[in-house]
Amino acid sequence: MKKLLLILTLSILSFASSLPINSVVKIFSTVTEQNYLEPWENPKFYDVTGSGVIIKDNRILTSAHVVSGSNFVQVQKENDSKKYDVTVKYISNDVDLAVLEINDKTFFANTKALEISEDVKIKDSVTAIGYPIGGNTISTTNGIVSRIEYKSYSWNPWANYLTIQIDAAINSGNSGGAVINKDNKIVGIAMMKLTHADNIGYIVPSVVINTFLNDIKDNKVDGFSSTQTIVSYIENQDMKDYLGLHDDLGILIARVDIEDIELQESDVLISINGKKISNDGKIDSKYGKVSFNYELDNKQIGDTVKYEIIRNKKKIDVNYKVKISKPLIPYEFQSKPKYFVLGGLTFAPLTTNYLIKLGARASDIDTMLYKDKKTNEITQRVVWLQKIFPNKINRGYYSNTYIVTKVNGITIKDFNHFVNIIDTTKDEYIVIDFIESKKVILKTKEARESFEQIKNTYGLKSDRRLE
Repeated sequence: MKKLLLILTLSILSFASSLPINSVVKIFSTVTEQNYLEPWENPKFYDVTGSGVIIKDNRILTSAHVVSGSNFVQVQKENDSKKYDVTVKYISNDVDLAVLEINDKTFFANTKALEISEDVKIKDSVTAIGYPIGGNTISTTNGIVSRIEYKSYSWNPWANYLTIQIDAAINSGNSGGAVINKDNKIVGIAMMKLTHADNIGYIVPSVVINTFLNDIKDNKVDGFSSTQTIVSYIENQDMKDYLGLHDDLGILIARVDIEDIELQESDVLISINGKKISNDGKIDSKYGKVSFNYELDNKQIGDTVKYEIIRNKKKIDVNYKVKISKPLIPYEFQSKPKYFVLGGLTFAPLTTNYLIKLGARASDIDTMLYKDKKTNEITQRVVWLQKIFPNKINRGYYSNTYIVTKVNGITIKDFNHFVNIIDTTKDEYIVIDFIESKKVILKTKEARESFEQIKNTYGLKSDRRLE
């Protein structure tokens, strides 16, 4: 029995000593939280900690949410009291990944860059290595790969990407840390966990990591494929008969993004790059059945994929250019919110950030804006914020989230266009029309001159932030 225990103990020590703890670092980040309800106010600062892993070319890979909006970032190695300043070189908020660089290359002494492996499957054993909150030393947890499927990331819940579910414990602070296989190769980066379940964590898969790293080879982040085109799954047999479908293949294009000039409403997508698309939007991949978007997400912006399409009950091939098409109501990850004060009324671009602060949903607004969701005339919506600085010039006006349509009869294309019209108009009055059938009318000269008094009364520094 003693011999058996000794063998087990030696095996455990041997396994522990083989873990690449000199490849994982602790990250200290000071980040800002912008105020979208009152964008003229200074942002809040707070400290976060996370993990990172050393990869080739003296770079550190981590989660975007650990360093996004950061003002100051440092890293520290295991058993080293020194903290090193780092620069956030590249960041992809789409898939919650970032690359950090260190000027002081002595940091990398006695460290090892880990390789990345896309060879991962269900039931593979994995180890999560990082610095969860509650300790200053490296923590390791073991588990297996439970699922590989498409899922929204908590940092970017407005899109779905390939995700690996593991049952190794992941906690706050693990974010950005490596999840490795038995060969000490990276199969993913820890990013989130389910709070209402035991040991259900999610990692960004290595195939997504490699797509990101390929993207930044030209020293800039282009991003991942995105479109406002909407597809519908085809489950109803009557719909299949109507569309002339005789098998379980195909999904329907229900609405087409203005930038997706290759597609038409009512097209049926049958295959992508030769891979058949089932009625639930799935294709075969090396990770099993996954969303057809897998073929788009693994491409770089500007690449093409080949769709087989049924259009007007005839099969055709269409070359589709992979692109980024931003929504009319975007979510901003790192930007300082823009604003403009006119006669004590505050205007800003309409963002999902603002709607979240109000407890509203972008989809609620989308419905109202359906007809002009993406047009050549309108690329960004402007909103009158729920804030007014009371002054005699705005007497009788009450703040609300009204969406601007026109200024002095001119349709507003975007926020800068809105400000430019007001700044350059020579009309006696400024007339602002809103979607909600509301109207604001101000005397141009008095509205411009009023800010001096408003600034002094309410302690504002500027009437605008445009960049």
